[in-house]
Amino acid sequence: MELRVMGRVEILHDGVAHGIQGRTQRALLSLLVLRLRTWTPASLIVEALWPDEWSDRVATRLHVQIHRLRKQLGNGVLLSSPNGYRLDLDQHSVDAWRFEHSARTALAEDMPDHDLETLRCLEAAASQWGGEPFPDVDLPGTADWQSELHDLHTRIREKCAEFHLEFGDGSTALRLLTRLTHEHPENEHAHVLRLSALQQTGQDTELAGAFVEVHRALKELGLDPSPDLLHTQRALVRNREEEIRSNLAVVDPAGDLTPSTEDEADPTMRGSVLRRELAYILMAKGRHSEALSLLERLEVLHSGLGHENLCAILLRDMVAVMSLTGDLRRALRLLGEASRLDQRTTGTDAMLHIIRALVLAHMSRLRRAEDALSAVGEPTGPKARQVMWWRTRSQIDRRTGRHHDAVVGALTAWNLARSDAAEADVGPILLDVACSIRDDGDAACFDWYRTALRFAYEDMRFPLAASAHASMAKAQLLWGRPKTAIVHSRAGLELARSSGCWLFAGKAAARLAEAEKQMGNASAALRHRQEAKSFYRRIDFPTPFPVESVPGIGSTLTAGQVARDGSRRTRSPDRMRS
Repeated sequence: MELRVMGRVEILHDGVAHGIQGRTQRALLSLLVLRLRTWTPASLIVEALWPDEWSDRVATRLHVQIHRLRKQLGNGVLLSSPNGYRLDLDQHSVDAWRFEHSARTALAEDMPDHDLETLRCLEAAASQWGGEPFPDVDLPGTADWQSELHDLHTRIREKCAEFHLEFGDGSTALRLLTRLTHEHPENEHAHVLRLSALQQTGQDTELAGAFVEVHRALKELGLDPSPDLLHTQRALVRNREEEIRSNLAVVDPAGDLTPSTEDEADPTMRGSVLRRELAYILMAKGRHSEALSLLERLEVLHSGLGHENLCAILLRDMVAVMSLTGDLRRALRLLGEASRLDQRTTGTDAMLHIIRALVLAHMSRLRRAEDALSAVGEPTGPKARQVMWWRTRSQIDRRTGRHHDAVVGALTAWNLARSDAAEADVGPILLDVACSIRDDGDAACFDWYRTALRFAYEDMRFPLAASAHASMAKAQLLWGRPKTAIVHSRAGLELARSSGCWLFAGKAAARLAEAEKQMGNASAALRHRQEAKSFYRRIDFPTPFPVESVPGIGSTLTAGQVARDGSRRTRSPDRMRS
């Protein structure tokens, strides 16, 4: 037998529901459920059910109500003694107690923060919500428990939405949060999450209207927006691309303005400066062909004007685009051309050496990367150059197994980038720190990954999000969570494909193959390994792993093999979890 006090107050016998008729009967059963397996004195029941009556007939009325309820419950359920009355049922026989136990278990601090199984636990708890607790029942104590249960339900749904956002499933998160904010317009945290979901699903044009709705709802409730909501508003509504295009329509609508110098402060350079910034924004959004087209036209223009130093910088910008697409061999060729131009100027030879070292590190040509970085010397000069030097130093150390040094380098770059004087892109640095900490065997990497993913989605930087998901998948594999790794791998693969980042697509597919292998799905693992190889071939990138024979289907996978990016498992998953 089971009892329901959520949505309706009723008794279930063999799965068949029997409603409780009468307000007093529902109130009596609810009171006994509140004090489940605890003796409730008759005086307390009388005071709760008939607070304004003190006649001798009240005791008789109580006996009548107890008799009626006992008949509906069946023999041996409603017990009586000199101490009062109680239900002889365990908590799992009552829906409200079941829900509370499941919700508190799912929200417990010792549950893994980044695991698919935790999400499944949260979703299972949410599915046990049966509706309004104790409907049409007004008793001392019910209001408090109603509030607690509602709070648990809200926290469960928020947490589910956060997990879906982290896993790259913005559509599911948006459905959850739209309903939650409609039911609880005062819940600013849910509004902030919903705005992130709109951004993640590419519905940034709806952000302005969403903010208007939030502010109107809060105003009607007499509430002021919290600092978190105002920060999110400033972060999400900015659309620099449209702003630049509007400025270009005024400054240089046809692209005919000929710069007279290379000085960015020169008004005649305004169109070139804006177009270069626009190229970086397009690159960050995964629109690589548009970005390259802009940069190539600018490079031709300034080459014709003899601006060799600026041409070297534009070639370096093109290298950044090619690094995202994975075309690293072509990037090296452009760096060589930029260096030859730079030798004839007083330009940025140190930065070119650093970028060359970084590209070589990504290609696992670590000795050549060390030589290129050594040619620069110590990290001096502008803050942006120092940040890039430490990033590169960290990448080389991580790929050569010096994991502690890699963490130091990445954190140094991060601290420099956060300073006001730095003009560094913090997104990739966040990812550098996460990967370094991951390879050093520290579970703190997951918090850094979450920050990197949030940054990537809020800025609509889908290549960065693709790389973060693929790297997070590797962390999940190292911590023995292949199911969660599959979720992140698929999110990364989808984003990398849509934004044309074939190197990231190859890494995501390789992670997916390793996760499937750990799950015992050899054929799926082989398929994803072959898929990874196709992505690497597409950009003429050396295949990081061989594909060997698998018993029963003609080829096999090497045990424990992942894409060779220089990282190693420094300790076992059991040790990491301890």
